[in-house]
Amino acid sequence: MSLLLLGCASDYNKIIEATETAYYRQDYNSAIPSIRALYEDSASKDRLLFLMEAGMIFHSKGDYETANKVFKEAEDISENIRTSITKEGLAFLLSDNESNYTGEDFERVMIKYYIASNYLMLGDLENAKIYFRRLDFELKEMRFTTAQYRQNNAARLIDAYVSEKLGRYNDSRVQYKNMEQLIANSPTVMSDRYVLAVKEGDSRDQGKYAKGAGFVQAYNRSMQRTDVKSDNLSEVVIIHEAGKSAIKESRGKLLEDEYFALALRGAIEIAIRTEGAGASVSGVLATLSTAENPIPIYKERDPSGSRKRHFYINDVDVGTAEIMNNYSETAIKNFNDNYKALITKNLTSLAVKIVAAVIASEAAAKAIESSMGRKEKDDLVSSLVRMAAGAAAGLATAQTIGPDLRCWRTIPSNFQVKRIFLAPGEYSFAMESDSNTISNAPSSITVEEGKSLYLSIRSYSN
Repeated sequence: MSLLLLGCASDYNKIIEATETAYYRQDYNSAIPSIRALYEDSASKDRLLFLMEAGMIFHSKGDYETANKVFKEAEDISENIRTSITKEGLAFLLSDNESNYTGEDFERVMIKYYIASNYLMLGDLENAKIYFRRLDFELKEMRFTTAQYRQNNAARLIDAYVSEKLGRYNDSRVQYKNMEQLIANSPTVMSDRYVLAVKEGDSRDQGKYAKGAGFVQAYNRSMQRTDVKSDNLSEVVIIHEAGKSAIKESRGKLLEDEYFALALRGAIEIAIRTEGAGASVSGVLATLSTAENPIPIYKERDPSGSRKRHFYINDVDVGTAEIMNNYSETAIKNFNDNYKALITKNLTSLAVKIVAAVIASEAAAKAIESSMGRKEKDDLVSSLVRMAAGAAAGLATAQTIGPDLRCWRTIPSNFQVKRIFLAPGEYSFAMESDSNTISNAPSSITVEEGKSLYLSIRSYSN
């Protein structure tokens, strides 16, 4: 039994380390073959996650066509994946690492978001709109089943901009209303409602949302503030993907969690008593003390890189972008919301594992006792045998316990969005940074008449 159960858990942090290190050095020529090798060598249970990581690498590199090929494969898996009964049973008896990585609902939405975003970067607004429509359908479903924090307001906002450009003003209006309910008093949403009223020539709404006019940023060629109603202004949308996402880490040793340890002791006693086994509970716990807590913890890892930054156009400070979707916060809240359910699941799972190990150890103990002579069968020796049986059961179980550290590690911590209006022309461009900041912000931009310019900027701390 011990040999059967050894080495079931894996550390995703170590598996992805080389790929992630290359990615955050912007060494895409190393990161791409590294993630490709992981994908090709992986079991099917991990392929969705490797595709999500690969899609981010190609997106950050600026290879939007390849990024979409990868994300579409991830989309297909995420929509069609079905965890088999066998795998679910194996995961229950061994480790969560044995189950399929299916992603959370807000991550599946994010896959569609990136497909739409990649189309935007390629200048294909029609296909971007198709994916925003698919994404919106999922967000509507989630509103009835999940907490509001899982909603993706960055996706809603950019969808509204695309809809405006395509002349689908009603779609824009719907998204702005959705955001008004989710993030009331957002200066971005207030200004955008006013801009939509201007584009539609709706004087009533212009009056209704006049407060938002003060938040609209429109500039002439000399970078002097002007009226958004001025002719020939084009929109520039800055999508700032900031920081490194929160990740899963080990909580430490299993029995260091007092609540978990107390509940586990009770579960072990009940399990052993139910089976009528004579193994020592103290022997089980003694060896379980070496096991890791099977429930990981999400932790922030880049608070400095995740903050808002000022942007400069022709050396004029045009302010910061608003955080419209905080992926790290969503992942942490989602995990914490499920914490009690995870403890219950793991207690039940551990009890089943221990019963299996105790039965095997009990059989071994009886075999030892039956081989002893009559003189050897005293209480002390019998107790030692039972202690050894309990220790063997604990050791066998400890080998199967380990946190599932799989999570999307290349995604940004949050998504910030800013829209400004500029007269056509070429401008210098810069983002506030320091010696510890890595970004792909351009040094100049070209604004064309009648065309929207979408800038995808990825930044984080070194």
